[in-house]
Order: sequence, then structure tokens, then C-alpha cells
Amino acid sequence: MIDLWTWTTPNGHKASILLEELGLPYRTHAVDITQGEQHEPAFLVVSPNNKIPLP
Repeated sequence: MIDLWTWTTPNGHKASILLEELGLPYRTHAVDITQGEQHEPAFLVVSPNNKIPLP
């Protein structure tokens, strides 16, 4: 199972479309970049460069 860390941005949509087209199972985790969640310590453990989407 792939964990997709994303938000409703064009690049976030591209990642989810790719996973759907490939038929791969994935779980979506919303990272609200308008609230600065990409800078939260818990997210930085997953993505030290605070970048999304992150499959």
C-alpha cells in the first residue's frame, strides 16, 4: 500500500491520477499547505524537505 501525502494542487492531482491509472492501492493523507501543515514536525519526519505530493 502506498501512502500519498498531498493537497488539492495540480501536482497533487497528477500523482493521484497516476496511481489510479496504474491500478496501485494507495492511501491519501491530506497536508493542508494553506495552514502550513507541511512545516509540522510530524510531517517533516516523512518529508524532511517539506515537499508534497509525496508518494
